[in-house]
Amino acid sequence: MIMRAVVYILLLTSTTLLAQPRDFSGLCKAEMKKLGYLVGDWKGTATVQTPSGPKTVNQTEHIQWALDSVVLVIEGTGTEQGRATFNALALVNFDPASKQYKFRSYLKEGTTTDAYFKILEENKFEWGFDIPSGGQVKYMITLDPVKKTWYELGEYSPDGARWMKSIEMNLVKL
Repeated sequence: MIMRAVVYILLLTSTTLLAQPRDFSGLCKAEMKKLGYLVGDWKGTATVQTPSGPKTVNQTEHIQWALDSVVLVIEGTGTEQGRATFNALALVNFDPASKQYKFRSYLKEGTTTDAYFKILEENKFEWGFDIPSGGQVKYMITLDPVKKTWYELGEYSPDGARWMKSIEMNLVKL
């Protein structure tokens, strides 16, 4: 009886130990550190191309770390006359399995998007996605730590060859 209990405890313990996930936090933190300058509060303007012409809104971005610096949380808000006309939340993380960054955004209207996110060079990033009904969207972000600026250009393409400006954002780090 005692032998059976010992065997059972050993089997239970070894199964529990084998089920423990590997800790990738060191790798994830090292990769996410490359996005560190984004953290903080930013303020400026965003000019959006609309069917009736360009429209400029006041834009803020609040960016912070979550989950011990393995996830970057980005909340952007565009306002006109004190009313939020745009509000989005995005989560960025490094996936150790695919060795790629993941970008998932949520809009106040209830939609979500899974996008790619790439580091092109230090303080220069690209993110984007395919539109299910056809076409592509991409955003290029350029940060200047000396001037404390964030420049972002968003473009739309119906075919991947012709690109049209959809948004231009100019922010300053507070």
